[in-house]
Amino acid sequence: MSTVLIITLTLQSESAEWYRNEDMATLYEAMTKISYESIYADSQYTIPKDILKNYIYKIDKYGDYFTKNEYEAFKETLSSEYAGVGMVLYQEKRNEKILCIPTKENLIKGGISRYDELISVDGHAVKERNFYLVSSWIRGRKNSSVVLVIRKSSGELQTVTLERTEQHFYSTKRVIENAIAMIQIIRFTSETPKELQLILHQWPKNIPIVIDLRGNSGGDYFASIQSADLLLPKNTLISSIETTKRHVDYHASSSDTAKGRPIFILQDQFTASAAEVFIAALTQNDRAQSTGKRSFGKGVAQKFIVISNGDALLLTYGKIITPNGKSYHEKGLVPTSDLSLKVLLETIQPSLY
Repeated sequence: MSTVLIITLTLQSESAEWYRNEDMATLYEAMTKISYESIYADSQYTIPKDILKNYIYKIDKYGDYFTKNEYEAFKETLSSEYAGVGMVLYQEKRNEKILCIPTKENLIKGGISRYDELISVDGHAVKERNFYLVSSWIRGRKNSSVVLVIRKSSGELQTVTLERTEQHFYSTKRVIENAIAMIQIIRFTSETPKELQLILHQWPKNIPIVIDLRGNSGGDYFASIQSADLLLPKNTLISSIETTKRHVDYHASSSDTAKGRPIFILQDQFTASAAEVFIAALTQNDRAQSTGKRSFGKGVAQKFIVISNGDALLLTYGKIITPNGKSYHEKGLVPTSDLSLKVLLETIQPSLY
């Protein structure tokens, strides 16, 4: 998701006029009749949640209704310290398939490849289950085991048993792929700007900066802005958000820590949301070139609204606008170059960096 704000609402009895509304009275009457008369009805108390969930699904493609347990599971995923297996999960939209992105070498050696589909966790099918609840199933007690069933790109099902170990999730790390040094940003978190700044500070001056955003589904919108801020001249427009009430621009507040060195960005069809904000900020300000595949195209800002019973509404509240004044939502970002990374690097004259 692009950006997540958390707002808590408490119902005030003096302003609770809903019971005087004719439509609400009709809804309550209908729920009562369904509960007592239908042989297919669940508990009366599940009906309001089902109605809210279905209504949100109808009006908001990326919105959702989280039960208290699901919302607690979401908050757990924000922690960078946990016992798990060293894997990031990816889901394009709610109720769609969940993909695996291994971040540890032992997972790759164990047979899990990037974008394998997750089928079940300890015998629990993940289909149509809350994404964050599934994530919490994989985490657990240190040294305990978790059994995953995955579907390979060939269609073959594979069962993998993994041991949970202490994990510290670093969203940003230095990697080498095909003899090319690059900075991989797995997901934008509140720690990403600091991690990126540290790597940039240590980056050799004679090596161009390659940033790998393949498979990065987004994360914290403001973290992506702060990360882009590190690589742009002061006062450069980074991104904007348009809501029904206002338009907000975000500009770079610092100077380019890379001091003009060439920057190349890798993207693919799974690069989304906050990662697209970062790409647009650098490429549309002529600070970087991108290569790969058209990005996913999720250009909206979202927020959680916690209601009085502990459940939470995930709602879309704004559209993200790039520095060129356009929206990439449901269109994606086309790479600025159709050349491979290797060819792009060969075009750079050493004197430029």
